[in-house]
Amino acid sequence: MGNPRILHMITPLKHMSPFDVNMALDAGFDAAIPYTNVTTEDVAGLVQDAVFSRGPEGVKRTGVFIGGKRAIEALDMMERAKKAMVPPFEISVFADPAGSFTTAAAMVALGLIAIEERPFAPPAAVSSAPFDAVIKFIPAK
Repeated sequence: MGNPRILHMITPLKHMSPFDVNMALDAGFDAAIPYTNVTTEDVAGLVQDAVFSRGPEGVKRTGVFIGGKRAIEALDMMERAKKAMVPPFEISVFADPAGSFTTAAAMVALGLIAIEERPFAPPAAVSSAPFDAVIKFIPAK
């Protein structure tokens, strides 16, 4: 048996979201370890403990999830996590505070699908510039 798949789950909140823990385990991680009340300053030490204890092969099966409620704080934590790593001790880091990043990505994807299936024609009094900007990113068939 290889190294277990471990997801270290960091949040500045009092509790890690049970939703996020469930999603991690349902996605196939063998363990989802929550760290709560984490400050931005704590992140580098936690990430280094996670990577250096696993070795070059174990880091391939190690990840960090950053939760919380505030997007800017989560992005700051993600930046600290990335800066704490050195090759070959690098792991995947993913932030999704309050599900906002995955929800936004899903909305953009659904919007692009809808535009592709039925192009939007705004009323004559409304500028189409915002829609034209989105449409140019739709891959040609």
